[in-house]
Amino acid sequence: MQLRTFLAKDMKEALAAMRAQMGDEAIIVASETLKDGTVLLRAGIEGDKALPGASEDMPRREPAPASNDTHFAGVENRYRENLLARVRGTNPRATANATPFSCETLTTILLSHRTPLTIVKVLIDEAEKSGLSDMNLALASALDTFMRTENFDATDRGAVLLMGMPGAGKTSVAARFAAQHCLAGNSVVLAATDLETAGQAARLESFANCLNVPLLRIEAPEMLADAIQQAHDSQAVLIADTAACDPRESLPRDLVKFLSAGNANLVGVMSASGDAEEAGEIAAALAKLGTTRVVVTGLDLAKRKGALLAIVFSGMQIAHVTSSPYLADGLESLTPMALARMLTSHAQSPVQAAA
Repeated sequence: MQLRTFLAKDMKEALAAMRAQMGDEAIIVASETLKDGTVLLRAGIEGDKALPGASEDMPRREPAPASNDTHFAGVENRYRENLLARVRGTNPRATANATPFSCETLTTILLSHRTPLTIVKVLIDEAEKSGLSDMNLALASALDTFMRTENFDATDRGAVLLMGMPGAGKTSVAARFAAQHCLAGNSVVLAATDLETAGQAARLESFANCLNVPLLRIEAPEMLADAIQQAHDSQAVLIADTAACDPRESLPRDLVKFLSAGNANLVGVMSASGDAEEAGEIAAALAKLGTTRVVVTGLDLAKRKGALLAIVFSGMQIAHVTSSPYLADGLESLTPMALARMLTSHAQSPVQAAA
């Protein structure tokens, strides 16, 4: 579905603008009356009825509930204020230490991250359409159109199976998930299904000992199915670390059996320090296997964030990211504004030097 946002003095004017730009087949996705009485309306139209200038290739995220993040809430408020200012014909409010928006500068920034050209074009178009004068706000607005996030929290029980490429950080993510639930007071069980790769089970066992949680050595899919059922029955959290694989290739038969054992959430683990094109392919392959969410690791190791952008534009929901090698730093959330700042801060020096 392709989405657009309209801001008007009342619902009648917002509906008129929606129909003028999107036609009678547009569907109202969400609407909100702001404090000053103006109406913010978000409407969509199915992808096969393309809007003028809209991308048909990139998946756009569905509107999410308002964030509880007070920092990003402030950014959203400033975004709305700027929208209101443009509608009323007044100048948008200046942002402290703002970098002026420029298509050329943003192109340079995105290319410096080795971002695929298709993504660069879409982000430039969306940022320009936002009409925001601040570089970070315009880029965050563009990212918000496509970025889908769904964090894991203490209420998520049952079983989670982690899968991904070799070296993506699955075992470390398993330990961070376990620590997160332990701190919330949940009963946690770690499970190792890869008993063949040297050191894998031993490493997970060391994490289990540090967290004082049990470790199951799963030798067969039937054992995993039983463990998953027990976790559901006892309201515990089972976190299983599977054997590394390339989801773009045919999976080993044993791994397929483990992935299909019981009622568990399949979660992908991907590294941000890689080629952007390959990251997009891996994310798409994980989605085809039934992965619901992905955890992106190694943001501290990836100077260029093109791979992270490719994952965002794959349509995959990003559950969490990691930007530290230390388990105590846990799992972090990613917002469009945080990602925009990552992108612009990396390229700030080269851009200024070029200027």
